[in-house]
Amino acid sequence: MMKNNGNLVLLDSSSKIIWHSFDSPTDTILPGQVLPMGTKLYSNANGTIDYSTGQYRLEIQMDGNLVLSAFRFGGRGYWNSVTLGNQNVSLIFNQSTAFMYVVNDTRIIYSMNRTEVPTTIEDYYHRATISDRGDLQQWIYNKRGGNQWTLVWRAITEPCIVNSICGAFGLCTSPDNNEVTCKCLTGYSPLDPNNPSRGCYPDVIVDFCDANSSTSDPAIEEYNNTDFLNDVFADLSRFPTTDVNECKKAVLDDCFCLAGVWSDSRCMKKRLPLMNARRSNPSTNNMVAFIKVPKMENQDQHRKDSPSWVVLLAVFLSCSILALIFGIAVVYNHPLTQPYIHGQPSAKPKSLHRVTEELHQVDEGTQVEDMILVDWVLCCVNAGNLRSIVSHDLEVLGDFKRFETMTMIGLWCICSNPTLRPSMKKVIQMLEGTVEVGVPPEVDAQIS
Repeated sequence: MMKNNGNLVLLDSSSKIIWHSFDSPTDTILPGQVLPMGTKLYSNANGTIDYSTGQYRLEIQMDGNLVLSAFRFGGRGYWNSVTLGNQNVSLIFNQSTAFMYVVNDTRIIYSMNRTEVPTTIEDYYHRATISDRGDLQQWIYNKRGGNQWTLVWRAITEPCIVNSICGAFGLCTSPDNNEVTCKCLTGYSPLDPNNPSRGCYPDVIVDFCDANSSTSDPAIEEYNNTDFLNDVFADLSRFPTTDVNECKKAVLDDCFCLAGVWSDSRCMKKRLPLMNARRSNPSTNNMVAFIKVPKMENQDQHRKDSPSWVVLLAVFLSCSILALIFGIAVVYNHPLTQPYIHGQPSAKPKSLHRVTEELHQVDEGTQVEDMILVDWVLCCVNAGNLRSIVSHDLEVLGDFKRFETMTMIGLWCICSNPTLRPSMKKVIQMLEGTVEVGVPPEVDAQIS
């Protein structure tokens, strides 16, 4: 049966209680409920959409401390009752006052509600729930004509101080300390665009310590009033400095360090992954955070809103088509192919075979009889003999470097193995010249 206080009770045939819901809480406690040491409440995964177990936990620890934590990620909690060392601790939701208290055997040792809750038990239903955003919140509902639950108290006054609220490499912002916004740090993209709190992944994997890499000369992205919080032992190093630029340079010069924070005349180099990037008022005021990114990433970020970026997208979409059309035009206009294209009677099969061999001369071992246009051009590129197929066209020879680049990009775009085709971003970088255009693999390598 359901009692008036919301406790669901199961009775045996003699009306003896064999189970009741107050002994098995999930994410909510009600007035009259007592949680002893060792009890844990878990948030759900996603509001009213997914009621499976989420990533946050309220625990009355055996050391006497009441702690909120992102338990799936380890580390210490982000909020606690500061009651460490007490014995026989319980959390009580008082049925008369609608206040929550942490008590030991003899007294109240912590009051959850520091100010009076302006509602009475007689007129309102009360509940306290750990939300999917990691906050313990008290809600009320008017018993007479109410149409929604209203928030009257919360443990967390700055929602972005909740650990891992935006996932790995996600930045939490909340200007009004009410609604949370998650976005990826520069150089990272969301794992799930429909659920930004799942975190982000790097756009490119880079090794800043590789002197031969194009990313060995990185840039620094700066975030004002921002912190990348780690536990004390999770920082790479710390040193005192009153100069924020000295901290920035230290992060830039250390190839093993990808991020850092300057705060209170102290520089902290951070380990990865960055789980708690946050901009929260007032907790992170006057802090400066840095993240290291490849220069090409930094440049792309500023190009995305410019007309040139749109033009490059258009070029990308047509690059492979242009390369093929250009190649066909080259072959069509080649002097050796004209007699056969125009159907001149002197074109005998034997002569045609000889011309085909001339057009396909890549090396002595190449089988050319059954080659198609793309394979032929690819073989010429791999043999370093691309210039020979346009040797008759002085206009193309005059701009051969661009022809070669466009041809190779086109070959990459139509690679028979889809996994080898470059991403849109990489094609743009190839066209801009910020990434070297490598020689496409041979046909056999693509297939295998």
